[in-house]
Amino acid sequence: MRNKKLFFGLCLACFLVSACVSKEKHEELEAVLSDTQAKLEQKNKQFQELELKLKDAQESHNTCQQDITALQGRYKELEKTQQELSQTLEQTKHELEQLNELVQQKQEVIQEVDGAKRQLETSLQSQIETREKKIRELENTIANLGQAKHDLENTMQSQITEREKKIKELEDAIAKLDETRRMLEFNLLSQLEIRERKIKEQEKAISELDKSKRHFQTNLIDLKEQIALQEQTIIEQMNIIAELDATRLKIENSLQDRQSDIELREKRIKELQNVIAQRDKTKRQIETDLKEQIKTQQVKLEKLVGKLKVTFVDKILFNSGSAKINKEGKDLLLKLSESFKHNNQHIIVEGHTDNILIGPELRGKYPTNWELSAARSAAVVRYLTYQAGVDPERCVASGYSFYKPVASNATEDGRHQNRRIEIILAPPLRSE
Repeated sequence: MRNKKLFFGLCLACFLVSACVSKEKHEELEAVLSDTQAKLEQKNKQFQELELKLKDAQESHNTCQQDITALQGRYKELEKTQQELSQTLEQTKHELEQLNELVQQKQEVIQEVDGAKRQLETSLQSQIETREKKIRELENTIANLGQAKHDLENTMQSQITEREKKIKELEDAIAKLDETRRMLEFNLLSQLEIRERKIKEQEKAISELDKSKRHFQTNLIDLKEQIALQEQTIIEQMNIIAELDATRLKIENSLQDRQSDIELREKRIKELQNVIAQRDKTKRQIETDLKEQIKTQQVKLEKLVGKLKVTFVDKILFNSGSAKINKEGKDLLLKLSESFKHNNQHIIVEGHTDNILIGPELRGKYPTNWELSAARSAAVVRYLTYQAGVDPERCVASGYSFYKPVASNATEDGRHQNRRIEIILAPPLRSE
């Protein structure tokens, strides 16, 4: 808007000068105005680029410092552009000395530009301070993660030592199997050599006793059968060796599978330990923040499997027949929200009522207990997200009317217990 005012002022100046100066002077002034307009458009483009860089700085804290440096460089370029614009305006001022009123308007425009520049400097400074604060917080978080990593490495080192010990024992067993296999191979080779020597001796005897071949034909047949049996024995022993090799491979594959199963189980156990620790930490903080209400049983805490349930009984949050949180309820929810901000637990808000029908004066707003229970749970979620600063993506609101009672609706005390708001803190959904 200010750039447009400056442009229209310059156009007016051009129109006034056209009636007073020569044609050459008029053309020079139009050239100066065109150049000024181009520089103003360039300045607008630079402002847009600056806004894009600011958005990029908010998306990634890892490039925050680089973006700040780029913003500072861009700011220097803007200052340089401002100086060039000021020089151009000064030249125009000298050329239009006779138009004092136009010069004053131009100076006012320059002052507005300076004001915008100061506002931009202030905004940039505040954003830079905010980024630096976030960087410091991230550095603290990284330090904490480094400590946790160190502890995890120590734990993993001890577990790795145990796994290596087991692997070594299995390797020793495999080595013994290999030694047994080598002994079997050695025995088989020795037997083969003995059999070959015997065969040679028998062949020699056969050649020497060729004349009596007919008499020893039967013995020769027996020798061939013995050789066939020996060859069959050798084949069987080789099959045993192959089975031993297959067994060794199965053992190695089984070891790898067991190692993978162990790692998955350890990862799951660690996740469950973190969930339980986070639940217990939240429980302790809530017990501290809502000590008086828990003591008077207006607020109840209950541990579930990996979850924590906080129950607000009867009128501690809402007046009778109302879905508007009262002052005491707002104070309690504000205290409770502090324990939600330091974890990533899923927040499920459930509204419950007794089985008493809605009165005629409220039936137009809440036809049944379904609408009343849902409106109360939605009011709690709305207050936690809009007023207490809890992340809306973590919250779920639901109403159950009087269909999930914790006591009998036949007595006043039972109905008193059934009129409640339950906030269930559950671990976040696991990403596969």
